Amino acid sequence: MKHLKVLFCMILALFLVMSSCTSQSSRRDRDIEKFNVISEKEMNRTKAAKDPSGDESGIEDAKDNEKDKSLYLQSQQLQQKKLCLYFYDEKAKQLSPEVRSISDWSENELPRSVIRELIRGPRTSRLRPVLPQNVKINNVDDTEDILSVDLSSEFLESTDPIVARAALVNSLLDLGMFKYVKLYVDGKEITTQNGDNDVALLGLLTQYPNSVPEMKAYEAQNAGGKDIHKTNLELFFQDDRGMYLLPEARAIMVAGKKYAEAIVSELIKGPMATDQGYCPTLPKGTNLQETKVVQREDGAQGIALYFSKEFRTQFTGGQTQEIAMLSSLVYSLTSLPDISFVKIYYENEAGSYIDEPVYGISLKEGLTKKNFPNRTGRRVRIYYGDPDNMLLVPEYRAVSKSGSDIAVKILSELISDPIHSGNVRVIPDDVRQEDIKVKVEKGLAIVNIPSSCLDKETGRDSDKETIRDLYAIVNSLTDPLNRSDIMQVQFTVDGKAIKKYKDISLKDTFSMNPALIKEEKTQSR
Repeated sequence: MKHLKVLFCMILALFLVMSSCTSQSSRRDRDIEKFNVISEKEMNRTKAAKDPSGDESGIEDAKDNEKDKSLYLQSQQLQQKKLCLYFYDEKAKQLSPEVRSISDWSENELPRSVIRELIRGPRTSRLRPVLPQNVKINNVDDTEDILSVDLSSEFLESTDPIVARAALVNSLLDLGMFKYVKLYVDGKEITTQNGDNDVALLGLLTQYPNSVPEMKAYEAQNAGGKDIHKTNLELFFQDDRGMYLLPEARAIMVAGKKYAEAIVSELIKGPMATDQGYCPTLPKGTNLQETKVVQREDGAQGIALYFSKEFRTQFTGGQTQEIAMLSSLVYSLTSLPDISFVKIYYENEAGSYIDEPVYGISLKEGLTKKNFPNRTGRRVRIYYGDPDNMLLVPEYRAVSKSGSDIAVKILSELISDPIHSGNVRVIPDDVRQEDIKVKVEKGLAIVNIPSSCLDKETGRDSDKETIRDLYAIVNSLTDPLNRSDIMQVQFTVDGKAIKKYKDISLKDTFSMNPALIKEEKTQSR
């Protein structure tokens, strides 16, 4: 009997424990279910805040999300950018960095912001200013990986010109956006004075050492002397269609101060990467026979170039090619400090030098940039379909530097036919430029496409082709070479934000997908 009582108590205790566990498990399940419902709601609200274009369900919760969106946009606007500015540490005899934050910035204006902050001077007591406070910014322009900075003549009044140049260049290159800085004073490329009559060109400048003795040795080496030395210079070639000039940075061997001869020699050789949008401007077989320093009646100094007969006999283009050929010489040479114009001669069949038109442009007077205004363009890289697979292949185009809406220019190029035969159009040929709209805000491009862009013929790979074509637009807009400041792309269709088109999800933003790009085989001369 005693054993039965013990057994009964044990069974009762076990029953109570199981009941308790069941009750706790039930409560836990209810809590988890409640947590998941809250999480899902919050998740949807977060997605709506991140997706400015919204969708059908997002519209229903618009009022609830309005506050979140407002706070999100405010945080974006108040986002700060840290600049690393270099000032002179007199005690240490070197440049020392000072980190400074700026707000309300845009990537295109960052170089100007750096220069303005340098002019304001350091905030750290042990550091000294490097630029005079009365320096004015004439112009700041970037093409490819070259940043050109034109300052007023007050820049030459810096306490130590070498320290000023080093601080300016290092502060600008610290942005990580450029590889070279080209300095001008009132439109003329800056030089260094090594003696009374020893003026040398600095060329395209790279990072300076921070130590003052080392930076002076760096400049002395780059500026060169009477012997052969290497200098980074800027050359101008034409794009595939001959519409624009494109700059190419190149390390050039220069004998003494014969920069003009070295530049023309490199132009004759042609561009380094022949499959990346750069094309030669001078006819094959052309040689530079002689150069002379010449002056006009107004005292302006220029250079006369004497070319071999191939300059005319091997010329095969028309007016467009003639403009490209002559303007490439003018733009490449007239930034040199002692060249205001270029006078051109070439040999005729009798061996005499003449200055008759090659096609239609008069060569009687010296040529300047005013003869060829607004010739420089900028390269963009756009993507078409590869004919053999579902990958993307890049093509290079040149577009105008004027205007700020680079996204519109990129899409305009993408709507056109590919240059290289075999590459596949990614936008149907019946889609016009005005059929695709793009709006860019804070790194997000909202691209409205017509439904015809998504209506592929029924087939096994139709969805894959459509996804490839969407990524061709995305990669073209977000490619770093294009400097569009676009990080993500949101698609709308026929003016509406939708979650899905057939089996293709469009509810989320798209980012660049390098995995879809077919590897390039660079062809260098």
